[in-house]
Amino acid sequence: MKFKNLAVILAVSSLSFTAINSVAQAEESASSPSTEPAAATATEAAPQTNALQMFRFALEMDKEDFIKKSMKLDPAQEKKFMDVYYVFNAKLVALNNKRLAAIADYLKDLDNMTEAKAGELAKRALEFRKQRVALDSKYYSALAKATSKTIAARALQVESVLQGAGDVAIGSRLPLMPE
Repeated sequence: MKFKNLAVILAVSSLSFTAINSVAQAEESASSPSTEPAAATATEAAPQTNALQMFRFALEMDKEDFIKKSMKLDPAQEKKFMDVYYVFNAKLVALNNKRLAAIADYLKDLDNMTEAKAGELAKRALEFRKQRVALDSKYYSALAKATSKTIAARALQVESVLQGAGDVAIGSRLPLMPE
């Protein structure tokens, strides 16, 4: 199970950089309870943790670069834009951490899914969607105030493309709810 869901983890990591470490560790501990001392387990996990952190950092830099290139702003506009973007992105990462936790729960319970757990996971997924729409709305409003409505609308388009691509990547890699 350690590498069973690696594709899902990598897809989600592009959306949720700070939480992927927790999921990878949760998958490892869920798949095989360790009898080794905690220090030995932590030592073995350190190289993987560092690699995942570097991967997340590289993805975040790529995302930021993509956004800057897509927005095509002059330096003064870009400064105002990025001030709002950094706040938005931090909130988006926190929201995506909740999504990642729900996905980890789903994958953990996939083989033993109950009606109650399926209902809880569905509610969490719907709540995530509501919160993401609300966050996007706040992002648009803050950007429109800091820059212009045109820039804010373009930013919303770019973010929508990124979120949509992430949704497709995650959805295409997650197994369907069992019958």
